[in-house]
Amino acid sequence: MAKTEKSRPVVLSETNARAGVTGHNVRYVLAFGLAGSIIAFVAIGLYYYYARLVETLGHASARLDFAKLVSFATPLALGAVAIVLALGLSNMVVRPRPDISQKLMRWRVALQFTALCLVMAAFYLAAGS
Repeated sequence: MAKTEKSRPVVLSETNARAGVTGHNVRYVLAFGLAGSIIAFVAIGLYYYYARLVETLGHASARLDFAKLVSFATPLALGAVAIVLALGLSNMVVRPRPDISQKLMRWRVALQFTALCLVMAAFYLAAGS
């Protein structure tokens, strides 16, 4: 018995079966969706629990000396930035590896941001004294 054209099974590739191409833009949609939901939860939590948060922070600041904490953490953060910077420079000179260089650059930027925030907090706390 001869098979007709209509009786053959249809075979589609994964892209054609999905009816579109899933590009690299999907990660941006997921990242923005996650960030938006986190911001929404924080806003809702602040709306409903702001008074309790202010009261808790008031009690915590009475027990914890922020100036001591900042004065202790600032040199540590600056030292961490210096170490990561030295590792990045040695990576460029001794054995250049682009993957390690990119990771060290990201770490340096994050640590520099943290150190800058701590230095600014130290200036703020010193001006308030």
